[in-house]
Amino acid sequence: MNIKILGGALVVMAAATSSLAQVPPPPSLPGQDELSRQLVRVIEAKDVATYASLLSDDLHVFEDGKEIADSKAKWLATYGKKLSAKGVSFKVGPGFSSTGRLLFIEYFNSMGSWGGTVPADCCWSHDAVAYDVANGKVSVIRRLRGGDMRLDERGRPTR
Repeated sequence: MNIKILGGALVVMAAATSSLAQVPPPPSLPGQDELSRQLVRVIEAKDVATYASLLSDDLHVFEDGKEIADSKAKWLATYGKKLSAKGVSFKVGPGFSSTGRLLFIEYFNSMGSWGGTVPADCCWSHDAVAYDVANGKVSVIRRLRGGDMRLDERGRPTR
């Protein structure tokens, strides 16, 4: 009986030790945390010039898996116009960070461009956006087109 108790105690101790020995995730790249704060700030402020300064010149942008821009200039010719458009509003939801990658949900509303004010709880569309970071700049943007319907934590539609 003492052997069974000792064996059980060893199993419990081994399980506890293995959970303590787990390796923590690798740290962010140098400057990555500040870059993530800047991205949120400049997108919500619609600051195209500062946004451009965060991008690598040889930026590549993908939307739903298809490359849509192979340089910063080409991306700004498209997204810069949207970002600076009068009446279009942006919000960036809480995101995630891993070494060399940032992930955010970007919400945008263009109802104000029709001459009205931007509705607080209506008509927002969203995209999931992953930013790959290299040498302190965004080197790749991967956008997954969302839509105008939010899902709750269980995947059910909500407004």
